[in-house]
Amino acid sequence: NYKQSVVSGENYYNHMELYVESQYYRGRPYIGEYLDEKTGYWLKGDQERSRYYNHSTFIDLIITGLVGLLPGPGDVIEVNPLIPEETWDWFCLDNVLYKGRMITILWDKDGTRYNKGKGFRVFANGKEIAGSEHLELIIGK
Repeated sequence: NYKQSVVSGENYYNHMELYVESQYYRGRPYIGEYLDEKTGYWLKGDQERSRYYNHSTFIDLIITGLVGLLPGPGDVIEVNPLIPEETWDWFCLDNVLYKGRMITILWDKDGTRYNKGKGFRVFANGKEIAGSEHLELIIGK
C-alpha cells in the first residue's frame, strides 16, 4: 500500500480473496505447499507433509495489506487499508502490540457494529488517535 500505479486496492482485495478461497482441499480447510497457479488445485494435497504447511506471511497480507497497518519509524501510526470501502460494512483488528502500545483498528460503516462511531478509527491503549469517515490513509500519534 505504498504509492504505485500497478495494483489497486480492489485488485489486491480480489487476489487476496482468491488466496483465501484456495485454502480448501476437497471441501475442507487446508493449507498446502504447492498450489497450481493456473488451475488453483493443490498438487501435493494427498501427501501428509503438506497438510499443515503455512507461512506467517498470510497474516501479514491481512494486517499490512487489507487492514493497512504500515510499520515505520517513530511514534506515528499510519494505516492505509486496501479493502475497497464498498466491500465490507465492518472489520476490526484488535489487541495488536505495536511500538509499546495496544492498537485497535476498526471500520464500522454505519457505527452500529462496535458503537465507537461511524467510519474508520485507530485506537492506542483504548484512546482514539486517528479517524476518518472513509477507508483511507489515516495517521495517528
